[in-house]
Amino acid sequence: RATGCISVSMSWQEYVDNNLQCPVDAEGSTLKASALVGLENSVWAKSADFPDMSTDEMDVIKAIFDGTNPGSFTIGGLKYMALGSEDPETKMRGKCAGGGCSISKTGKTLVIGIWATPVLASACNKVVEALAEYLVSVDY
Repeated sequence: RATGCISVSMSWQEYVDNNLQCPVDAEGSTLKASALVGLENSVWAKSADFPDMSTDEMDVIKAIFDGTNPGSFTIGGLKYMALGSEDPETKMRGKCAGGGCSISKTGKTLVIGIWATPVLASACNKVVEALAEYLVSVDY
């Protein structure tokens, strides 16, 4: 099965299960956790291991996309160092001990992937950004 396969007519949970949590490498490794979080601060769908996020955590992430640079942010209480990206208005990376995260902002949602070794950051970025690009193409 190809990485980042997008299918139409899925529920939000199916997007997480079938796209963000699909194997990202030849060994069959998957992201540690992933979620779709609405810009209105509600979790649309998440993997079983995705930590509970507070609205404050969601607001800090959205503020980073709007140009505020606090240097770090948290997801479920775990602190990530904010890293730049090639498109800081729609793509963000975070690094923590043993892993990190990739977050892409669409018109209506944050697509969040959390990785841990042996998964590579680039593999996480690829699946998160592929789903975000698809959601943008269908006005989400």
